[in-house]
Amino acid sequence: GLVGSEMCIRDRGNTVKAINPGHFLLTCRLDNWVHLLEENHFHIARDRLPQALYISATALALAPAAAAESLIYRKRIRETKIEKDPIFILGHWRSGTTYLQNVLSRDEQFGWFDPVNTIGLPYSLLLGRLIQPPIEKGIRNGRPQDNVQYSLDLPMEETFGVLTISPYSIIHMIAFPENYKKYIEGAFVSDLPVEELRKWERSYDYAVRKLTYIKKGKQLILKSPDNTARIRELWGMYLDARFINIHRDPYKTVRSTIHMFRTEMDSLRLTEEPDNIDELIENTVIDIFERMYRELFELEGFFPKNRYVDIAYTDFCRAPVDTLRDIYRRLELSGFEAAAPRFQAYVDSQRGYQKNKFDISPRLVRKINAKLGFYMEHYGYEMREVEEE
Repeated sequence: GLVGSEMCIRDRGNTVKAINPGHFLLTCRLDNWVHLLEENHFHIARDRLPQALYISATALALAPAAAAESLIYRKRIRETKIEKDPIFILGHWRSGTTYLQNVLSRDEQFGWFDPVNTIGLPYSLLLGRLIQPPIEKGIRNGRPQDNVQYSLDLPMEETFGVLTISPYSIIHMIAFPENYKKYIEGAFVSDLPVEELRKWERSYDYAVRKLTYIKKGKQLILKSPDNTARIRELWGMYLDARFINIHRDPYKTVRSTIHMFRTEMDSLRLTEEPDNIDELIENTVIDIFERMYRELFELEGFFPKNRYVDIAYTDFCRAPVDTLRDIYRRLELSGFEAAAPRFQAYVDSQRGYQKNKFDISPRLVRKINAKLGFYMEHYGYEMREVEEE
């Protein structure tokens, strides 16, 4: 099956583990997979070689379908008109973006990246029905970093679709941690050379137009935390886009994001990790957080009043439907009353959800205070005091 098979590898403790059948590169288009291997000098950790071979075999097997779909549909997709520019949900990883998108996706006027058209982006038009069962099986156990469950009826981050056709994604850092600096550019695409930036723009816009074609012209709700690092570029591509930024206590956000990257890297890396990987993850998360929000705060005053909304995670959790009512009003979106019962039904279905809880070290608190004080001041979060050791 596409994502259902398992093979064995050994971790650093020499314990036999099953290959992750839901690796995000498993459905990578062949040319993109070869590009990633080349820029990482074909260096694969010995214990991850079976996984890399499995990805290679799958990419090779699916290459004819990807080529055929491009030949048949590419012109139609390129010519697809986006009548209403997307609504982008912004926010750092672990800020509540998933919950916000899941609730908002219950409004049937909107389209979004479902698992089949995300995971199978290069060939979902031809193979959608064929790949749906193994994709459903592969996502059944939910996300490894938390208790959030996936289903075919809930959206995914479009970044996991775009990375199947583009090397410019920060998520590639999880698979190739030795080359992590290279993939940070996949978030801050403004750092890319102009030619590579244009390639990223074409790949991203192709994914958006393809989904618009599939969803028969519906306005799209798009949510990938790394979009918060490229708002200027997205706004330049979609001039009438709307943006919803959700913010959360930075101590909880940073600690949870570190856990997310650490957990995903343990399971999904293909290369060896740098010796100081834990410190690198901490510093990378905090540095990205700082840069994201310094750049967003510079832009806030330039958004038209009906194009940008800022909400707090705590407010949304306390009164999600009322918060959405306010979002629709401020962004001048129609259809709230019709969708409100479906919003409430989804909220009610999640009442038993248990959030992860993490301790946070004084050392990490000091790092957050040093870098993110401006963020806390902007949103009114209280800075924690730390006694000197």
